[in-house]
Amino acid sequence: MQARKLTSKSKWVLSTDISKSWHLENPYRGWYKICKKAGIKNLRIHDLRRTFASCMADEGAGQYIISAALNHSDIKSTSIYTKVSLEPVRQYMSKVTQMISDCSKIDI
Repeated sequence: MQARKLTSKSKWVLSTDISKSWHLENPYRGWYKICKKAGIKNLRIHDLRRTFASCMADEGAGQYIISAALNHSDIKSTSIYTKVSLEPVRQYMSKVTQMISDCSKIDI
């Protein structure tokens, strides 16, 4: 980093020689290089946003929190991103089934 500071005219860490503003405007070339070296195929940068949103949902974050984290202006966009894992769904279904069973005194 110190050598880069001495030789670079850019104030940005990830500068490119094709950007007039000297900051990374198009990360795709680097992204594809990283994926190729890692042996990963068909993974888009945008897929990471979806994964991030789904992980937040799995941890219990509500749609409004996830929407804010993704900088969405419309909460409808957020619902497209979040994919809830089945385990929390099963847990809630089990709780409700147990509650119904307790109320009706029937063993399920």
